[in-house]
Amino acid sequence: MAIIPLITFRDELRARLRQAEPGGGIAILAQVTTAVSAYLIDERDMGRIAPDADIDSITLSLVGGGHLLFADRDPDPPSTATVNKLVTTVLAGVLPQRPRQA
Repeated sequence: MAIIPLITFRDELRARLRQAEPGGGIAILAQVTTAVSAYLIDERDMGRIAPDADIDSITLSLVGGGHLLFADRDPDPPSTATVNKLVTTVLAGVLPQRPRQA
């Protein structure tokens, strides 16, 4: 993740990355965004996410939030609990409600 600041501040490098991966953005983030969006669409098609879910906004939240969690300067990755909290929070409004168990 330390490479992100290098990319951010070097116009020439960003231009070369855009040529290598058309569509804009940093190549790896564009690939991740495409994969997450496709996964969420599949989940919506299977009824596991609400049919009116805003896939683009959910994708942006998950990819951006995940990137920030993993791009931290802490040498260790975020805990599973931290990642679960992000995903659970982002998806909270679009998951079908399960009946409460007595």
